Amino acid sequence: MKIELDFIKFYFEICDVSMDSNQNASDILESLFVIPREVPKTILRNLLELIYDVKVAGSENIPESGGALIISNHTDYLDIPVQGAFADRKIVYLGKYELFHPQEEIMAIINHKNSPFQYPPLSLTKPVIEILLNSLGGVVKKNLINWGSMPIIRNAAKDSEMDKRAAMDYYEKLETYMVDLMKEGELLSIYPEGSRSETGELQSFRAMAAKLAIRAGVPIIPSGIVGATNMSKPKAFLTGDAFKTKIRYQIGKPILPSEFPTGPEKKAAKELTEILENRVRELMKQAESIL
Repeated sequence: MKIELDFIKFYFEICDVSMDSNQNASDILESLFVIPREVPKTILRNLLELIYDVKVAGSENIPESGGALIISNHTDYLDIPVQGAFADRKIVYLGKYELFHPQEEIMAIINHKNSPFQYPPLSLTKPVIEILLNSLGGVVKKNLINWGSMPIIRNAAKDSEMDKRAAMDYYEKLETYMVDLMKEGELLSIYPEGSRSETGELQSFRAMAAKLAIRAGVPIIPSGIVGATNMSKPKAFLTGDAFKTKIRYQIGKPILPSEFPTGPEKKAAKELTEILENRVRELMKQAESIL
């Protein structure tokens, strides 16, 4: 499905959940359904501990305030909730656009040329359904942002209406946006491998995380997780392997900007990426020893 989107407006739109005079009726209504972050965090943490044997060490290494970048290896979808639910402060994650607009896929089905909603009497209900779905999507979006998620288009040139030039501009602005988030005091999470490891083995790091931290001038908090690989898949639950499996997450000491390699940004980012990869590998070994 093509995403029709003004990418500049999209990415720099910050959702304000307060009820001010500039909000329209739908914004105010959606804001009434915003759930405080501690509610889903507590529920998620209890659920994780109920299903799995989760242990986290080194939480004290996450600074209480100030901009920073936390990185980790990426083995499973579970990595994100384990990291977020067991951290004392809010962590900002970048999530795919579709998560913030679940109504669009449903509306695409309803508006399909072969859909029964193209003919009376169901066609008469489409305006009402669209209003309800858009309101629901707005509530989902506001809650996700309130809990620490930010929307992005992961494959802009492929999955959207953007041409290659527009996609490049989008990613440049995306990087600037992430840098600005950290400069403003947010704790941002990035998985430098770029994708999940199907085997649990550490994959080569990409240099983006290092480059962002250098540009923002913020500490990098390395961390490593073990035991989560494939444990969110249905097979793990059907076989019983998921229940009480050991998931261990070790958070290391921050690498301060004063410790970053110096020199041209590209060269410094490459050297820092090697340091981060080695540090995460060490933390994965430490995680395995957590009782």
